[in-house]
Amino acid sequence: MFGSPFQQKVLERLDALSPVYVVGGAVRDQMLGIPGHDVDAVTALSHETLEEKLREWGYYPHRLGQRQLTITLFDDGDRLDFTHLEGELFKDAARRDFTINAMYYRIGSRERLDPCGGEQDLEAKILRACGDPGERFAEDPIRVLRMVRFAVKYGFRIEERTWEAAGVVLPTLAEAAKERVTEELGKILILPEVEAGLRKLDELGYFQAYLPELARLKGLVQNRYHTKDAWEHTIHVVANTPPVLILRLAALWHDLGKWDTASRECRVWGKMESKGKEFALGEFVVQGKGIERWKGQYVEVLGGRLDHHPERVVIKRIFSSYRRQSGFEWVLEGKRHFLSHERESARLAKQILPRFAWSMVLRVPTGNGEKELLFLIENHMGGTLAFMDELRGEGKGEKIREKAERFAWTMGWDGRDYRTDRLENLLAIWQADFFGGKQREEGDKERFLVVQAAIREAAFVLAQRWQTLDWEKFHTFAQGRELAGEDYGTFKAQVMEKAVLRSGKVLLEGSELEREYARFLKETNKQPLRRKRRQRQGRTT
Repeated sequence: MFGSPFQQKVLERLDALSPVYVVGGAVRDQMLGIPGHDVDAVTALSHETLEEKLREWGYYPHRLGQRQLTITLFDDGDRLDFTHLEGELFKDAARRDFTINAMYYRIGSRERLDPCGGEQDLEAKILRACGDPGERFAEDPIRVLRMVRFAVKYGFRIEERTWEAAGVVLPTLAEAAKERVTEELGKILILPEVEAGLRKLDELGYFQAYLPELARLKGLVQNRYHTKDAWEHTIHVVANTPPVLILRLAALWHDLGKWDTASRECRVWGKMESKGKEFALGEFVVQGKGIERWKGQYVEVLGGRLDHHPERVVIKRIFSSYRRQSGFEWVLEGKRHFLSHERESARLAKQILPRFAWSMVLRVPTGNGEKELLFLIENHMGGTLAFMDELRGEGKGEKIREKAERFAWTMGWDGRDYRTDRLENLLAIWQADFFGGKQREEGDKERFLVVQAAIREAAFVLAQRWQTLDWEKFHTFAQGRELAGEDYGTFKAQVMEKAVLRSGKVLLEGSELEREYARFLKETNKQPLRRKRRQRQGRTT
């Protein structure tokens, strides 16, 4: 018996009209003892006749597929697909991808048919293309990715000619629909043996061809805290992330920016001068926050000179200098830096996204999976930076609760809702990265778990506070100051954060709202609307 009682009943009724053969994954998985919910079948009945009979029996068939028309039935999580059998069964088998997917089972006679020798390959754990592998892959280049997925999922060895043909056809994957490429990559990423899948893709040359930003991490030396290069670290992080697609993809791309930000510690000094939209100290372009205020001054910078952009120095610290000539020197036994690599990783990820269709398969509560993905990449270092003292065992215990609440709120608030699921995703990436092939000392794990426990406890408390906020007095206050649109939203977010992050009262009112409103006006450089109106009226009179 194949599939559910629903699937079996439909198959038997159709087989009474014309021979019906179950084929592909359902036959393969049954022989491997793996349960499944999807059944593929072929029949000589035309699509029109098939649809007519199914409707006559009370079913609701759907027409799916662009490359090959499929008549599909759905029932409570079970799926039944029918394709048209043209000519002999052997010809149908010869067009299928791999021998283990070209075994048939005749419903009426309960006979198994094996035109391509799939049963023998199944027993030998060999993945072999049907017929000429070059022709099979040329018919549908997506089969290259399916090859990797099947080999890893079932622990099969790929037959030599099949592997070689896949490498030849790999460049034509660029012509395949990005939706299909994305779907197959997504299935590889959530495999339990994801490390083996990534290594096969790499060996095949997939990353070099389609994700060179990732491939160039191979051999990129990291700092003394890492025992692996950037590529091996990435593989380790992915493998230690829960098998959830958005987490695995964020882990895969979380360090994309390390190649561009890799640097060695140095000192550079001189007069800070503008250079177009950038700033320079002597022959070096310097980049970092708050440089404008140093323009025209003599300064010294402790930073990192970029490996792959040696004309640039990224600022770590900057201070006034007594020296009046430009100069440069390496810091003796200086540190290896990847300053702001998380932001660069997110920038690169955003550039890469249009090559795929990840929004189609990334399932998140907000519906914007790509935005959530970029959030995880850009903030994967947030926990380590926020709790650096605590993770070193140097922090003061009484402050961890306050820091945990602020971190939990900042990372859990998405601009509209407070989401503990978003925070949990970030904590999962952080944990995989923190222990991803890094040199750890005694007590590191215990301190890390204490910090994460404090954050989770804080998130639970904040979620309760947020849900109990009463906004009636705030609305009255905001209306009295004629706040609307973006200004209203900005002020509300400011007040909300202040209210949620304090224990005691959960509402701001009276003088507290006045103080927050004054801060809002100062930080946004705005004037009260009533004052603006009086000024306009004064000009018109």
